[in-house]
Amino acid sequence: MIAIAFSLCLTIHILQGVLFPAFPLLAFAPFFAFCCLKTTLKSTLWLAASAGLWVDLFSDDPFGLHSVNYTVISALFYPLKRRFSHEEPIHLGLYTSFISAASTLLQLFLLFLFDRRVPISGKWALVDCLGMPIVDGIYALVFLSGPLRLFQWLRYQWVVYWLRRKKKNPSRTSR
Repeated sequence: MIAIAFSLCLTIHILQGVLFPAFPLLAFAPFFAFCCLKTTLKSTLWLAASAGLWVDLFSDDPFGLHSVNYTVISALFYPLKRRFSHEEPIHLGLYTSFISAASTLLQLFLLFLFDRRVPISGKWALVDCLGMPIVDGIYALVFLSGPLRLFQWLRYQWVVYWLRRKKKNPSRTSR
């Protein structure tokens, strides 16, 4: 499930850069939320660092900035996993929105550390601090929860099919 979530988010990240470069979206936010809810802290931090590495490869920010951001955010939000469930899509969307908002604010702080001036205006506060987390939550509901639910259902149907087939055709050991 983690590999499927990672590949879905990586696909959206690449398509976002190609099709909608000006659209603000934190493509890996649902992945961090899913990892926090589903895996251990150690695995979550490693997965967040690797996702940050992928984003660093495609960005023009200082190398390692996204890895640090995503690892710190995952470490901060990991204790909140008791309040949310990875099986409920609305929980994943809400948790993703919180992670996205915090990641945006931490990214602003980290960019100031590396002497990258970011103009802070009312438009920035409205779009990046309020609008982007809401869009990220909806994105988690539609593009991560939906395909993951579909994959779980297909896997269940596959297992049921083979169990029924095994029951209909007993082994031919009595010859």
